[in-house]
Amino acid sequence: MLEEEDYPGAIQLCLECQKAASTFKHYSCISELNSKLQDTLEQIEEQLDVALSKTCKHFDVAHYTKVQLAYTLLGKTQTAMDQLHMHFTQAIHNTVFQVVLGYVELCAGNADTKFQKMQYKDLCTHITLDSYIPCLTDLCKALWEVMLSYHRTMQWHEEHDNMETSPGPGKCSQIGSDSVVDRSYVKKKLEHGLTRIWQDVQLKVKAYILGTDMSNFKYDDFIVVLDVISRLMQVGEEFCGSKSEVLQESIKWQSVNYFKHYHRARLEELRMFLENETWELCPVKSNFNIAQLHEFKFMGQCRSPSVSPSRQAASSTGLAQEELSLFQLYLLEGNPFEMHIEHKEEETEDVLASNGYESDELEKCVYQDYDNDSDSDVPEELKQDYVDEQTGDAPLKSVSRETIRSKKKSDYNLNKANAPILTNTTLNVIRLVGKYMQMMNILKPIAFDVIHCVSQLFDYYLYAVYTFFGRNDMYESSSLGLISSRLRTTLNRIQESLIEVAAGENAGVHGAVEERKEKVPSPHLSQLVVLTNSGTLYGLAQRVVATESLVFLAEQFESLQSHLDTMMPAAKKPFLQQFYSQASIQPPNTPPQPEPSP
Repeated sequence: MLEEEDYPGAIQLCLECQKAASTFKHYSCISELNSKLQDTLEQIEEQLDVALSKTCKHFDVAHYTKVQLAYTLLGKTQTAMDQLHMHFTQAIHNTVFQVVLGYVELCAGNADTKFQKMQYKDLCTHITLDSYIPCLTDLCKALWEVMLSYHRTMQWHEEHDNMETSPGPGKCSQIGSDSVVDRSYVKKKLEHGLTRIWQDVQLKVKAYILGTDMSNFKYDDFIVVLDVISRLMQVGEEFCGSKSEVLQESIKWQSVNYFKHYHRARLEELRMFLENETWELCPVKSNFNIAQLHEFKFMGQCRSPSVSPSRQAASSTGLAQEELSLFQLYLLEGNPFEMHIEHKEEETEDVLASNGYESDELEKCVYQDYDNDSDSDVPEELKQDYVDEQTGDAPLKSVSRETIRSKKKSDYNLNKANAPILTNTTLNVIRLVGKYMQMMNILKPIAFDVIHCVSQLFDYYLYAVYTFFGRNDMYESSSLGLISSRLRTTLNRIQESLIEVAAGENAGVHGAVEERKEKVPSPHLSQLVVLTNSGTLYGLAQRVVATESLVFLAEQFESLQSHLDTMMPAAKKPFLQQFYSQASIQPPNTPPQPEPSP
C-alpha cells in the first residue's frame, strides 16, 4: 500500500489491526504484535511527512487529498498543518539555494565544492553579470511554483470545508466539534502563513538583488531586472495583499545607484554631442512627434504606471482575461516569469525625411526648379555614383542630383510650415528622456530621482545653447550679461548645481571633490561652427537652428508634464512644478514677455 502511496489505506489497516490486537492484549505474543504495529504506524507517519513535503513544489490534488485523509485518520490534522508550514519554509530556502548554486558552479567552470558550503547570502555575490538575469528569472520561476502550491493548498481546504459545511440530500448537517476546531485552526494557520511565506520570498530575493553591483549593467538589461521585480511584486500583492516594502527598498537602492552612474555617463555623452554638434538641421518629417520614437512606445499602452508589464501583456490576449489574477491565469500551467523578455519591435523608426523630403512627389516638385539648369558645369567625378558611408548602399541617382537635393533640403525644410526644427543632439536628448521615463513607468519609487535627472538634461542643453550663441563677452558686465532677470536666475541655478568649476577656480572649497562627481564641465562650441564670418551673417543659420531646437525641446517637455505628474509621488510634485517654472518653459500658447531695452 505504501509503495502505491495509499497512505489512508495503510493507516486504516494498521489501526484495525491495533484494535483487534487490543482485544487480545493479555496474550504476550499479541502484546509484541501491538508494539510492532505501533512502530509500523510511526514509519507510515514518517513517509507521510515526506509525502506532505512534496506538495510544496508541485501540488497535486489527488496526492494532497490522500495525505490529508491519512492525517485525519491519525487525528493529527493540526500537526499536519504545522509540519506543512515548516516544509514550505524549507522549500523556499532549498529552492533558492539550489538555483543560485547551479549558476555559480556553472559559471565557475570547476568541480570546487566550496560553494556548496557557503551561506545563501554569500553565494549571491558570486553571480556573474552575464548570468544575473537568467538566474533571477529562474529564481522567480521556482519561487512562483512554491507560492502557487500554497495558493492551491488554500483552495483545496476552502473547497473541502465548503463541501463539509454544505449538507446535501440525506447528509447529516451535524458536524463534530473536533472537526470544527480543526478546520478553524487550519484556516487561521493558512491565512497567517501567507504573510510569512511572502516575507521569506522577499528576503531571499532581496539578498540576490543586493548581492551584485548593477551600476555597470546595460540599460536594456537593467530594464529587464526592473520588469521582473515589478512582476514579482505584483505576485506578492495578489498572494497576500502585500506592498512588498522589502523588495521596493532593495530595488530602489539599486535603481538609485544605477541611475547615478548611468546619468553621469549620459551627461558626459551629452557634452560630447554638444561639443561635436554643428547645429545643422536634422531632417525629420513634418508630422514628427515623440510618440513615433521607440523610447516612448510605452506611453501608448494605456496602462497605469503601477501595473506590471506582465499584466498588460496578459490582458492584451483578451478582455475576459483582463480581470484575472496571475494565479488564475497560470493556475494549471505556464509561469508569469517566462515572459520576462518582451517581444521587441523589430520595425525601424520612420521619422527621418529622406534627404530632407518626405516623398518622391515632393522631391520632383523641387527638381522642377532645376530642370532647366544644366549640370554640365559639375565635375565628372561628382556625377559618378558613390556608396553612402552610413548605409553602404549605392544611390539610384547620380551625385549631381544628390548634390542638388542636399543644397535644397535645408531651405525646403525651413520653409515647411509645420516642420520641427531640431538637431541630432536634440533628438538624442528626447530619446534619453524616453528611456528615463520607461524606468519611472516600471518602478515608481525612483520617480523623483529620475525626474531630477530628466530636468538636468534640459538644463544642460539650455545652458549650452546660451553659452554658445547667447553670450557676448564684449557687451557683458557679468558672466550672465544683459539678459532677462528670469533667465539670469535660471542660468545661475544651473551654474551652481550642474556645471563643474574649472580646475583652479575655488579649488580649495570644502567638499568640492564630492560635489564635482555630481557635476559636468561646461561644453565648448565646435570649431566647425564659425560665428565671426560676416558672409554667413555671423552664423545666423546655426543660431536659428539652436534657438528653435531649444524651443522644440521645451515644447516636448510641456507635452510630457501631465504624464510626469502622474508618475511623481504626491510629496514630490512641487519639485516638478518648480522645475517647469524655473526652467523658463513658457506655458502653452503664452508668448514670452520681452524685457525693456537697456
